[in-house]
Amino acid sequence: MTTLLLAGLLAACQQAPPPQSPAPSTPQNGYGATERAFVELAIATDEQALKLLDLTENASLKENRNIELAELRKLLDAPYVNNHAGHDMPGMPTDAEIQLASTSPDALRQFVRTHLTESLEVVRSAGSAITHPPTAEVVKLMERHRTAELAAG
Repeated sequence: MTTLLLAGLLAACQQAPPPQSPAPSTPQNGYGATERAFVELAIATDEQALKLLDLTENASLKENRNIELAELRKLLDAPYVNNHAGHDMPGMPTDAEIQLASTSPDALRQFVRTHLTESLEVVRSAGSAITHPPTAEVVKLMERHRTAELAAG
């Protein structure tokens, strides 16, 4: 299911995944195409979300995204390239939304909530398909963050 979700998200932003060298169908360490696609998407989403969250006074939101980014980057098996820059992806605030949020407290609240709810859906979807234990741990961390952040309002 997550492979389909991630493939759909990649198709939605009209970007093919980066070329990969031939690898066995089951990677030796468990870190495969699904994990890499999720990690790249999560990094792009969190980086963009930080631009939005910088407009808030909620330090824990920003701290959580920075923690996630550090953990996500540790999982990369190749240099990171943001293939999602400028795309309109679930959970990823757009530059236009960030601009509007900078002038409207109501828009800011709405866009932060949208980031949290949509990125939680993506994370939960990924959780069912991720088989690489270190990546699965980061997915669980992200799910805990989003769930607590939504509960806090």
